[in-house]
Amino acid sequence: MQIGIIGLGKMGGNIARRLMSKGHDTVVFDRSSAAVESLVKQGAVGAQSVAALVEKLPKPSAVWVMCSNWASCWRPMT
Repeated sequence: MQIGIIGLGKMGGNIARRLMSKGHDTVVFDRSSAAVESLVKQGAVGAQSVAALVEKLPKPSAVWVMCSNWASCWRPMT
């Protein structure tokens, strides 16, 4: 299974790691490029934007969104 993960804080990053450890392919995005790069080094595919993440996933897509607060989810993530 290939899944996208948006938001790589404590919860989102650990979800991505656990999915990868179980053999799932992950495409990841976060506003912090350091968070993305950390997971890329561990085997994830990095994306520079939400649009890029969606483009890298097969259709139909599954995307898991982890936001620390409601307001941060709705600011543009490009």
